Amino acid sequence: MERKTKLFKMLMVMMVCSVLLVLSACGKANEAPITTTTPEPTAVVEGSEVEEGAMDWAARKAVNEAVGEITYITGYYYAASPPDIQVVMASELGYFEEMGLNVKIIPGLDAEGMKFLAAGQAQIASAGTPSLVIQSAVNGADIKGIATFGASGTSAIMVMKDSGITEPKDLVGKTIGYHGALPANIVAMFNQSNVDVTSVKGVSVGYDPTVLSTGKVDALTVYKSNEPFLMEQMGVEVSLIDPGQFGAETSFGVLAVNNTFATDNPTVIEDFLRAVSKAHDYAAENPDASVEALSNLSGSVYDVATETNRWSVELDIVNSSRIAGHGVAWQTNEQWEREIDILFGASVIREKIAVDKVMNNAYIDAIYEGEKLIWPE
Repeated sequence: MERKTKLFKMLMVMMVCSVLLVLSACGKANEAPITTTTPEPTAVVEGSEVEEGAMDWAARKAVNEAVGEITYITGYYYAASPPDIQVVMASELGYFEEMGLNVKIIPGLDAEGMKFLAAGQAQIASAGTPSLVIQSAVNGADIKGIATFGASGTSAIMVMKDSGITEPKDLVGKTIGYHGALPANIVAMFNQSNVDVTSVKGVSVGYDPTVLSTGKVDALTVYKSNEPFLMEQMGVEVSLIDPGQFGAETSFGVLAVNNTFATDNPTVIEDFLRAVSKAHDYAAENPDASVEALSNLSGSVYDVATETNRWSVELDIVNSSRIAGHGVAWQTNEQWEREIDILFGASVIREKIAVDKVMNNAYIDAIYEGEKLIWPE
């Protein structure tokens, strides 16, 4: 009897265990599936051989391809100016494709680009200066600057060479022409030179630089890479006053992003910058071929001579202002802080905004080892 009782207990234990195992399995089957995140770009692809610590380019490319088409808006249609010339050549040379990026380039204006970024209708866009990004961010746009090609500005004041005007104080009592409004960095230049800006008469003019040579104005706000060349072609001798030499330095050639998209897709942004930085070297060494590529894309009459000059002048600025120890388009907090100060000093913005709200160097930091671009061997 005792033996039958022990056997019955053993059978009961076995049945309970079986039931528990079944319930456990059912419980796991009914659990919500474990969610997975996008694979890290350095993850090893099955079947590949990647050395420890090395970049897994195949994995990055797969991640980028999965994102699909991204839209880039140029700053001034197909002008041969950073960063647009680099972006176009990265596309033409197949560098984007090599990174697994599907980039749609739309010609436009940088002010429009900022609006498209803010609305999430574009992911990356060209901005002429950090100031444009800053003003957009102050107005609530979730955008940031991720690279800046020129650490010195392209804006200047043009005067007739024989005018005797060589510095800001010489403009007191004179008339200065501008497009739309007197630029904030020009206001800053006067402030830094202890010149009352109201002592200079400002007038809005069109885009014809001959208003200077005909005497309609005494000075004209211009771009170093544009109007001086046009005047030279007409045989008119002019001089430039550089605001940067009078305490009002700016930057130019900015790449801006929709911040949410960039945060969600860091490899796309890094590898976009990687391709563009590589294309910079090609455009620098092959200016004629690069301008020709822009001309072929333009749907309107394209002034090759003017655009070739533009790229030559702006490339010189990029090279001469490049941050030592870093690759092209690397930017500093100080560059953006001085733009914030200029805008605040000119009352363009009512309060100063923190630098980390308008720029992010993480993406461009990731593509360089010092000055060397990290690219697949």
